[in-house]
Amino acid sequence: MSFGVIFLILAVGFLGVIILPKLLAKPPAAEPDPKPVRGDELAIWPFAPMPIMTDTEVIFFDKLKKALPEYHIFVQVQLSRIIEANSSETSERNFWFNRICRQSVDYVIVDVDAQTTLVAIELDDWTHSSKARQKADDKKDKALASAGIAMVRFHAERMPSAEILRDELMHVIERY
Repeated sequence: MSFGVIFLILAVGFLGVIILPKLLAKPPAAEPDPKPVRGDELAIWPFAPMPIMTDTEVIFFDKLKKALPEYHIFVQVQLSRIIEANSSETSERNFWFNRICRQSVDYVIVDVDAQTTLVAIELDDWTHSSKARQKADDKKDKALASAGIAMVRFHAERMPSAEILRDELMHVIERY
């Protein structure tokens, strides 16, 4: 056999080893569509707007604005927007996030830099008298205190004037 024939047989064999597996391989399976979630098929979802605050909370908000005009006041703020776990481990951060993720405070007073939380405020009404609600309030208070954020509670039925609000809140802000 001549050198040219041997070279041709080796070249065809080499190409066969490279190309044949690719030709015989099955095409990649198409990624399955995600399972539909109930309601996704609806053109319009069953939602309607609702007030962000109760009538009593609006009255208190107006008093807060008069009492502390130099600060920003945010309402119905999720705890997870103002505190976070200071662990370096993801699993630890997730654990602590899950402890607070569905809790909120009625009002947050923020410094003029729009980033420094000065005090959290709850306006407690009759709903805060149940044992379950008191336990949730205790967890909320503990989480905020652990982050160094003061929590001040006012009772809705004994709502203070703007002047008293200012005195009490400025005392807390200056102390913390």
